[in-house]
Amino acid sequence: MVGQANQNQKRMYAVAVRDGKELFLFLSICRSPQGDVYVNFPCDQEPDMKPHSSYHASGQHHHKSFGHKAMVRQRQKPDTNFRGTVNVVTIGIASDETHAIQMPCQKAAFKEVFEIPISNLRSEKYRTMISVDTMAAGGTPIITPGAKVILQDIYKDTVPWIQVTLFETD
Repeated sequence: MVGQANQNQKRMYAVAVRDGKELFLFLSICRSPQGDVYVNFPCDQEPDMKPHSSYHASGQHHHKSFGHKAMVRQRQKPDTNFRGTVNVVTIGIASDETHAIQMPCQKAAFKEVFEIPISNLRSEKYRTMISVDTMAAGGTPIITPGAKVILQDIYKDTVPWIQVTLFETD
């Protein structure tokens, strides 16, 4: 019964950078009760922008900003028959970017927070990257070949799982 109730709730996860006492939101991940997965990029300076990547229950995957879809693809449906790994988005993150965004992370607003110590981020753009993937049990993240995984977490509240990976490229 608890598992079923959980399926009917929106689940929010944060990817945030810890710099001393400050915690800055870099992106948020939302799984809707219908099975859609959204990766949202904070952008308070331009309210109409609303940049995000989404992987819908229908299998449609796209990136969107200012109401315009880009890179629209049809993938397998993210349901109980899901197999393998599908990358929702991979984005570079450098050590100075969270200060530029200036979005404090309110931990209480999220089910879980993937917290990155700022010391794990490179100053060069873009040597450290974040990958958000949906995956079946036993799946592997989709990252740059030869990359070094720094941090990783998997949210297993429903199938497919959501995996967040911070990695470093050469």
